[in-house]
Amino acid sequence: MLVRKHEWESTTKKASNRSWDRICVVLKGTQILFYKDQKTYRTRPEETFRSELPVDLIGGTAEVAADYTKKKNVFRLRLANGGDYLFQANDDDQVNLWVTGINQQAQIHEEASGKSQTLPPGSEKKDEPKKRSFFTLKKN
Repeated sequence: MLVRKHEWESTTKKASNRSWDRICVVLKGTQILFYKDQKTYRTRPEETFRSELPVDLIGGTAEVAADYTKKKNVFRLRLANGGDYLFQANDDDQVNLWVTGINQQAQIHEEASGKSQTLPPGSEKKDEPKKRSFFTLKKN
């Protein structure tokens, strides 16, 4: 269980509800899901907190919110779309576990999608001789 504050929905729009809520937070692959409590998550995983959609971590980052001084053990999640959440954990160890876990999931997908694609099989031209351009002089 973490306490969450949704600050920004995008880079230009503040969240409509910026109060702190105690919720069950689940990191599932490259997404974070929010539930009212652990019982709801276990028995009815389709029933998210306030019917919220999963939050996509791709392109996002998590960091200790050193600039937020009103509460202790707070970390910030910044999303690729400009969304911004604050989370309060019970202690520093939990903060570090969440920050590390979130960043690893976001980074794994970014690395996978950042790889260059290879040509389809059969498209290589291995045995064909190099073609000379019109201006290339043949050396004797």
